[in-house]
Formats: sequence, structure tokens, C-alpha cells
Amino acid sequence: MSDGTLWSEDLGAPLHIETDADPYRWGYLHLQIDRRTFKEWLDQHLTGLAAIHNIELTRKLRRFHKNFYEQTIVILRDKLQADEAFIYHPVPLTYMPLMVHATRIHCEAPDAASCEGLSAPTVPHQDIPEWQQRTGSIPFASPHLGEDGIRINRSYPADSTIMMNSVTYHWHTPPGIPDVCLRGHHDDPEVIAAAMEALDDFARTLRLPGKPH
Repeated sequence: MSDGTLWSEDLGAPLHIETDADPYRWGYLHLQIDRRTFKEWLDQHLTGLAAIHNIELTRKLRRFHKNFYEQTIVILRDKLQADEAFIYHPVPLTYMPLMVHATRIHCEAPDAASCEGLSAPTVPHQDIPEWQQRTGSIPFASPHLGEDGIRINRSYPADSTIMMNSVTYHWHTPPGIPDVCLRGHHDDPEVIAAAMEALDDFARTLRLPGKPH
């Protein structure tokens, strides 16, 4: 859908990227969903998280998360064209949720050195002064997607008061097999720091359908 409409009739499509991560730690967010299914999912999701974190699910919190997920579904599906999206459950409901989205990228570069996708996330944002940005990267192998991977951590100002923090994983695969990119961001550096080990563990579970578990 390209008109930014939230609700979709295209339900039950096969997964483009799979994971066997713990579903109690990592929730799945349907990017194609109808209104009734979304309402049922949201009620179960918020009630469950409120119980896990032992907090009261107020009307204000419910409205905040409803609006957040509605907007996120449209952005991830229609603007970023993400294939799958996941929610990190340990973040309390009083914070912005930590979301990650995975996308297949069709790259026919013969090797990692020629893959623009591996280097693109490290290039400074053109609209932000370079001195306000921090970028660090390390090699990041995957048992399913191969050795030619990278993890990039970035921080950059979203506005005059908020510093965004992002984590991006990219794996270059042989020609004919889609590259995979996983990305998440948050406005609280402590949330990203606390979730870093869990993010790494989750990234290693990703695989393309049909690949061995």
C-alpha cells in the first residue's frame, strides 16, 4: 500500500525473514493487519507487558502505545518497506518501545568489499553537522547469514533536545541471495546500552526462509 493507510487486507503472507528468538523477549509486529486484529493484538500485548513490568496500564499509556504502533506500522511498511518488525519486550511501557525492523536488500556485488550497503550506514548524515554525529562499527558474523557482516552504532541529534541512537546490522551474501539489514533506534542511550547484548543475540537468529536453522 502506498497511500499511507494503516489497515490492510493482505494478511497471512509468508515471512520474508525468519527468527527463532524467544517470543517472550521479542514480539512480532504485523505490518499487514486489519483493524480488528490490531485491536486484539494491542490489548494482549499491552496487558502482558504491564503484568511483566508490574505497572498499571493507564488510559494515557494505552493511547500512547496505540498511536506509536499505528504510526510505526505505516512508516515501516510504506516508507521504509521493511519486511519484518520486532519489539523488545523488556523495555517498560513508560518508555518509547524499542523496535527493530529487518529488510532484504538485493545486492549483486561479488564480494563484501564492493557492497555499498556495508559502508552506507557509516557515512555521516548530510543534513547534520559531522561533529554532532558519532559512528562506530565492528565486524559481525552470523551463523545463518555468513561472515561478511557489520554492526554500526550511531548517535545523532533528532532535534535540539533529543539525541537518537541507532544500531544497524548488515550482512552481505553471495550474488543471487538477498542481503539482510536489521535496524533499530531509540531516543534513550541507556535503553540501547542495556539492550545491546540482547540485540546482538537477536541479530544472530535471523535467517532467510529455506535456509537451515
